[in-house]
Formats: sequence, C-alpha cells, structure tokens
Amino acid sequence: MQPFDFFVRGARLAPQRCAVIEPASGRSLTHGELLAQSRALAVAFQDLAATRRPVVAILAGNSIEMLTGILATYASAGVLVPLTPTLVETDIARQLDCVKPDLLLFDPAYKDLLVSYHGQRISTAARADHVETVARLVGRYAATMPARSNVYLAETVAIKFTGGSSGAPKGVLQSFRCINTMVASLMMVYGFDADERFVVAPPMTHGAGTFVLPVLGAGGCLIVMNKPSAAQLHEVLHAQRATSTWIPPTLLHKLLEVQKTAQAEFPALRNLLYGGAPCTLNLIRETIAHFGPVLGATYGLTEAPVIMAGLTGAEGALPENQGSAGRVGPLACVAVLDADGRVDMTPGKPGEIIVSGDLLMSGYLNMPEQTRTVLRDGWFHTGDLGYVDERGFVFIKGRSKDVVISGGFNVYPSDVEEVYAQHEHVAECLVFGVADEVWGERVEMAVVPIPGKGIQEADLIAYGKQHLGSVRTPKAIHFMDHFPKNELGKVNKRQIVDTVLGKHPQVET
Repeated sequence: MQPFDFFVRGARLAPQRCAVIEPASGRSLTHGELLAQSRALAVAFQDLAATRRPVVAILAGNSIEMLTGILATYASAGVLVPLTPTLVETDIARQLDCVKPDLLLFDPAYKDLLVSYHGQRISTAARADHVETVARLVGRYAATMPARSNVYLAETVAIKFTGGSSGAPKGVLQSFRCINTMVASLMMVYGFDADERFVVAPPMTHGAGTFVLPVLGAGGCLIVMNKPSAAQLHEVLHAQRATSTWIPPTLLHKLLEVQKTAQAEFPALRNLLYGGAPCTLNLIRETIAHFGPVLGATYGLTEAPVIMAGLTGAEGALPENQGSAGRVGPLACVAVLDADGRVDMTPGKPGEIIVSGDLLMSGYLNMPEQTRTVLRDGWFHTGDLGYVDERGFVFIKGRSKDVVISGGFNVYPSDVEEVYAQHEHVAECLVFGVADEVWGERVEMAVVPIPGKGIQEADLIAYGKQHLGSVRTPKAIHFMDHFPKNELGKVNKRQIVDTVLGKHPQVET
C-alpha cells in the first residue's frame, strides 16, 4: 500500500462530498474532482520528469494548487521535498542542490528565493508566462492515470529538512512505511470520518500537512487557509463549522485572545489541536475555559512524525492529562533512556524519550554519522526529557541539551517557564543557561512583558524565589519587545540567546 491509496479510499467512500474549500477564493472541489486532478497532475509530473517516480520540491503557500501538487507527488509514488519560504535564498539553493529535484512547484511570491535554480518549474498561479502552471497541466492531462510503480515500503517517499539553516542541510528520509504508519495512527487516534471539516492554517508542507491524508482518507473536508491571522482563523472556524484544526502554541495564544474579546460559539469543534512546541498549563486551562473541552495535542518530530503521542480534545479536558503530550500512539513504542544508557519502560521513570517502530525515519540524507548518533539499536533518540506514566501518557520536561546544571542541581527550563508564564505581567518567557565560574551554569531568562505594566527585574527575581526557590530562579532577566519566530510559530531560541548575550545587535522578525 502507498500513501495515496488512503485518499483513493476516501474518494470512493464519498466522491460527491466536498474534499477541499479555499475560503479566501470561494473555490472548492469534491473528492472525485480532487482525485481526478491529482492523477492528471501526477501524469504531467511523470511526463515532464521522464520518470515514473519524480522528485518534486515544493516552495509555496497553502492553496488548492499546492494541495494538488502534494497529492500528485504521492499519486506518482514520487519523492516529496517540502521547502520553507522563511529561509534565505542561499539556504534554499543548498537544499535544492542536496536533493536535485526533477521538478519544482512554486508560488510566484517566492521567486526571489529561486534565483539560482535552473531546473523545471511549475507555478501555482492561475496564469504565468514562460512557465507551466498547475491549471494548464491538469487541463492538458485530464482523464489520464499515472503509471503505478511497485515500491518497497522501505523506499523513500519524502525528504524533509530539519535543524539549523547553516552548514550541510539535514534532510530527513521518510519511507512509504513511515508515512503509512503516520496516516493510520492519526486516523485511529482522532477518529476522522466523512463529516470531518479540518482547517489547515499553518503551512501544509510542514506540521499541518500531516493531516491531509488522514482527513481525506476518511472522506472528510480540508478548509485551506494561507497565513491567516488569528482573527481570520477564528472567523473561519466559526463560519465553516469546523470540527478540527492543528496550530502551534503561539497561534493558539493569539486565537485565545481573539475569543476573549469576540466570543463565538463553536458547536462542531471537537479537536483544537496544538503541536510543535509545549503549551503552558495556564494557556491550556484558559483555552479550555473559553473554547470548551476541545484542546488536544500531538507529539512527534520530523524524524518520527506525528504521532508518537496524541491527545483528543475530550482527553485534554481531564485535569490529569493537562500538560501531557498525549497517550503513546497506537503504532509506536515509547520508552526512556536512563542515566546508564539503558532502555527503561518503567512507568514514571524519567530520562531521555526514545521511540521505536515503523514511524521512524530511515535516516538523514547523505549523513550516515549523524544518523548513527540518533538511531541506535532500533530506537530514535529524541533529545526530549520526560517520562511515560502508568496510563501511557507522555510528559515532556524539556530538551536534554537545555538542562541547566547549576551548583550540581538539574534545572529544567520548562519548569521555570511554567511558573513565570502564570505571572500577570509576563507575555512570553524563555529560560537558558549561561556559563558561570561559581555555579558551572547559572539560570537566566528572556522576557517579553505585557505592555504598560512596568515590571522590573527585581520583581521577577523575587517572584521566582517565592515560587521556585533560589537555585531555579533566574540570576538575570533580559527584557525584549518580542521573540522572533519562524513561519510555523516556533520561537527561535538560539537567536534570542545570542541576542541577549550580545552576539546579535538586534532581533529580527
């Protein structure tokens, strides 16, 4: 079985039901229409690339055309290579040179990132001169079927870049088995069906895209938005009677602020999911108070894509589950590595979280040494610290490299951030360690204060000593106007730390 077969199944279940809606343009396609267009574009890909299994890179914003391109790549059993528009041109060039795609599907808005690329291009625009477009190719190859390749499940179907943008690109190799496992797991955990109306707000080429095949495979509908504001997302969730969505915590925080000032009812909403980063308990509880028992979670990495663990909205409403990354996924095995480097599945035992099973990547592209570092004896080492309780719920305490060892004590940044996130004058905070001759490392913190409150460093230090004790209280507070974030809403921790330590003159948005 191949990933595209999930979509074929869903289309056969409900060919006349709506498969995708684009609120900004008012366009929509049924399952039957989207299936036919995806197949036609897949034939075009195979023809233009002169191979049954083309390597297709995508640099575009969310749209029906981009969705069709993703599905067409799967339909041809090709290799999908999502690119991130927030990178600079040299990084995009380095990644393209690394994978050497047969085709590039691009949004004209990002053409300045492609000045050094001279391969075949296909535009998502309705009209374009001197370059093929999705619309023209779909029309030209209408009613055709792509050649089906017989593949081994261990073969690569996607290459996704992760990590920093400097140096050699780190491309994660995801196999047919890996993607199939991810899709099946998501369908089982969240119970998608033909009545599903899932809002895709963050980039489909990344976290939000993991829900495309699970929703379509159940006969459900995707509501596609491109870079929506929190207010726009709030409106669409209400107007479209959405049942689910997935967003990063930063967007969740903004969505909550909109709901506080513009209360709306969401009777159909079941799963308001977050992922990509942890949420504070304060944000979790406030979201449930204002949206109801709908806040769920996902836990995974590019190397072990969603879903290592997951939490439905109904489960997330239970107090004992709040702050959890979710229950271990149905097709994953999660354990911890103890201090002696042994695999330990004892409930509640803390350590580095590791995962095994068919969900794992095959490795990093052309990086055998880096692959061996994280894939050992069938286990992927996540770098996350935490534990799995007796019910199978995963709790994350932080990153192993983020642990601050101060005066012989382990200080987990997430513990400190959790306490300060509840301070009435703190909008955002980030804790890190700084080398210290006396302590080994000392705890420091960057803070974005709520405007107009006039909070002082001494006030926050006193607050920390009261709630955390002296060891875990930051020795210095660095005030900032905002935290830089990428397109996925993740905080750029390295840039913040470098900025407050004087390595960067300013923070860029």
